[in-house]
Amino acid sequence: MHLLGMRIFGLFIFDGQTAPFLHWFRGVFFSVTFTIFNITQHIDLVSLWGNLDEMTTNAATTLLFTTTVFRLVNFFRNRKTYTTLVAELDDFLRQLMETKVVEEMKIIKRNLKYTKELTIAFWTIALTTGNLMCVQSFILSFIYEPHIVYDPLTNTSQTSFPPVILRSWFPFEDQWEHFYKVYFIQFYSMWVGMIIVPCWHAFIVALMIFAILRLQILNHQFQHIENYICIDAKRSNVEQPKEPKNLINFLTDSLVEQIKIRNYVKQLEKLIAGSIFLDFVVFSVLLCALLFQGSRTKFGVQIIIIICYITTMTVILWMYYWHANDISRHSETLALSLYNSCWYEHDITYQKAVLQIMLCSGREIRMQTGFVIMNLQSFLKILQASYSYFTLLTQVAN
Repeated sequence: MHLLGMRIFGLFIFDGQTAPFLHWFRGVFFSVTFTIFNITQHIDLVSLWGNLDEMTTNAATTLLFTTTVFRLVNFFRNRKTYTTLVAELDDFLRQLMETKVVEEMKIIKRNLKYTKELTIAFWTIALTTGNLMCVQSFILSFIYEPHIVYDPLTNTSQTSFPPVILRSWFPFEDQWEHFYKVYFIQFYSMWVGMIIVPCWHAFIVALMIFAILRLQILNHQFQHIENYICIDAKRSNVEQPKEPKNLINFLTDSLVEQIKIRNYVKQLEKLIAGSIFLDFVVFSVLLCALLFQGSRTKFGVQIIIIICYITTMTVILWMYYWHANDISRHSETLALSLYNSCWYEHDITYQKAVLQIMLCSGREIRMQTGFVIMNLQSFLKILQASYSYFTLLTQVAN
């Protein structure tokens, strides 16, 4: 599902694809026009400097699209790395699916189901938010009556027009006269955003879940180590697998797998570190702007849109920090999983070998962006900072 969305956008180009140049051109066209629109949002934001109500109306989507532009640039810079990574994961997942161990297959299917449900839920929230904004603007264009609004702060009067989908700058003053031209441009930009924003975030989270899957399988192997090595059947009541491994081979394979998982997480961290750090800085302000906008809004549908918007942004942060925390948690339990096996039923040679694996498995795998460690504590700090900024902004506005 993620790759399909990115192919529609024109990001992924692969060998054997029909008319690859057209796919490449589509990706460049979407990315360039999306970037230009984001620039007009920043121009509009600067022109509103000092007007808190209007600035917060523009700020949230402007910042979200800015982080998206940064991700697009990062992807084009590392396109080959991403393509190679996806191809390797596809091969590795196919190998995992060939396992004869029933419990491992259950772990794989459980993670596939979870990833699919998470993707559908996230896409539903994101598309609901974007489409509500588009529909509201279109309907209001028919029923809204322009009227004069007096601003006591600047002692000026101006005509109020129906809200457009997004705040942005255009090279003409009367947006009402050109409303449907403005609407078409913003509708296009919104739909480009609705394709790439949820698609990209869900795609990266799926890559993180793959690391969790591998750690869960390794934990299962450690907890049931007797099923994977040759031991004296008289000393164990566990049914032996059809193709058991000896102790040295299992030790070597488990260490190699841990190194592969660690390298995979570090490679993924390197690819997304800049984007996640930008999110850490920006999303506090973004959520603050949405909270402030919601506190100033009385219109029912607009409140629903803001609630959906806040939910979408919070879910994006939660997905990254929750699954990064899960990677750390499952890596920490590797040694404990070995300890929970029946090592005490075997001879001293076996026990020493298990101890060696435990010592090698004790180092936690952590994802980090700059000075920010990706875990639930960091996620809560972002939410706390957002609320602190919101209360401060409310006091200043009042």
